[in-house]
Amino acid sequence: MPKFDLRTIIFMSMLLTFMLSMLLAITRTHHKEVHGPGYWAVGNLVIGLGMVLVLIQLDATKVLFLPGMALIGAGLSLFINGIQAFIGRKPNHRIPVLVFFLLMIIDAYFMLTQHDVRSTVVLGAIIFAAIYLYCARLTFSRDEGVVGSLYWIASSLYLLMAILMLGRAVYASQVGAEVFDSFATWPVNAYTFMLGAVSQFFISSLFVLILSYKLSQNLESIATIDSLTGVLNRRGLEDAALKMQDICKRINLSMAVLLIDIDHFKKVNDQHGHLCGDDVLRHLAKEIANILRSSDVLGRYGGEEFCAFLPNTTESDALGLAERIRAGVEASPLKLNHGAIKATVSIGVADSVRAGYDFKGLVATADSAMYGAKNGGRNRVVSYTQITRDSKLKS
Repeated sequence: MPKFDLRTIIFMSMLLTFMLSMLLAITRTHHKEVHGPGYWAVGNLVIGLGMVLVLIQLDATKVLFLPGMALIGAGLSLFINGIQAFIGRKPNHRIPVLVFFLLMIIDAYFMLTQHDVRSTVVLGAIIFAAIYLYCARLTFSRDEGVVGSLYWIASSLYLLMAILMLGRAVYASQVGAEVFDSFATWPVNAYTFMLGAVSQFFISSLFVLILSYKLSQNLESIATIDSLTGVLNRRGLEDAALKMQDICKRINLSMAVLLIDIDHFKKVNDQHGHLCGDDVLRHLAKEIANILRSSDVLGRYGGEEFCAFLPNTTESDALGLAERIRAGVEASPLKLNHGAIKATVSIGVADSVRAGYDFKGLVATADSAMYGAKNGGRNRVVSYTQITRDSKLKS
C-alpha cells in the first residue's frame, strides 16, 4: 500500500471543507427560501473544525479522536438535516447532538479508560457508515429526468462512502495490534480522509446543481403558470398548443379547442367582491381540470376565460366533453360560509378540420362559437359548425 502524508491529506481536506462551507453559505444567502444549504454549510464548517483538532493533536494518540472525530461525525449528521430540509421533510435536530455525544463517550471510554484504539476505530467507522447509509436512503430517488439522475449519483456516492467505512471497520478489526502503536501513520487514515473529503465535495456540488436546476424550473413555471388559478397562463398555453400542433400535424391527427367563459362574472364581483371572484376562478379551474383528460392542456386565456386544447379530438368528440364541463360546473357551486355561489359557463368548440392548426385561427373560431353560446342564452355549448350552419340558413 503506498504511503501518504496524513498531515498533508488532512490539511487539504480541511481546506476543501472550508471552501465548501463558503460556497454553500453563499448559496444559502442568495436563496433564503430554499432550505438545506444552510445545514450543509454549517456541517462542512464543523467537519473542517474537527479536522483542525485532529491535525493539531495528531501525535497525541490518546486524545486523537476525542473532540475531532466527534465534530466530524456531528458535521456529517448535519448533512442529514440538510437533506431532510431540502426534500421537504422536517429536520431532526437531535441527530447531530446524539452522534456527537455518542462518539465522545465511545472515544473517552476506549481511548482513555481501556486504552483500546482498535475498538474506537471500529465503532467510529460503523457509526460513520450508518450516517452515510441514512444519507444514501434519503437521497435515493425514483424520479426521472435531470434531478432524479443527480439524486441517484449523490445516493451512490453516499453508499460508496458507507462501504468504505465498513471496510475500514473490518480492516481495523483484523490488523495486528502493532498498527495502533503508530496509528497516526496508518495509511488507511489517509485514504479515509482523502476519499471522504472528495466525496463531500462532489456531493455538495451535486446539491448545488440540483438547487440551480430547481430554481430554473421554478422561474420557468412562474413565467408560464397563472398564479391565481394554477393552470397555464396565456403564454404557457400558446407554447403548449404550438407543441401539440406540431405533433398532431406531423401524424395527421385532428385537435380541438374549447373556449370557456364564465357567465355574468361581473355580477359575481359586484355582489360578492373580487376576493370571492378569485375563489370562483380557482374553483372553476379545478372543476374543469378534473373533467379534462390527462393529455389535454388547460390555460387561463383572459380575465374569466379558460381555453383547453384537446389532441386527437374531433369537434363532435369535443362537444361531448364540453357538455360534461358545462354540466359539471353548473352542478358544483362554490360553497362559502354565508352560502354558495352558483356559476355557469358558455363554451365554444372548434377543431383543426374546419379551422386549421394555427393557434390564432383555432381560438378565433372557438371564440365565435362561444359568443354564439352567449347570444343564445348562455350556459350552453356551441360548435363552430353550428354557427356557420345557422349563418348560412339566415342568409
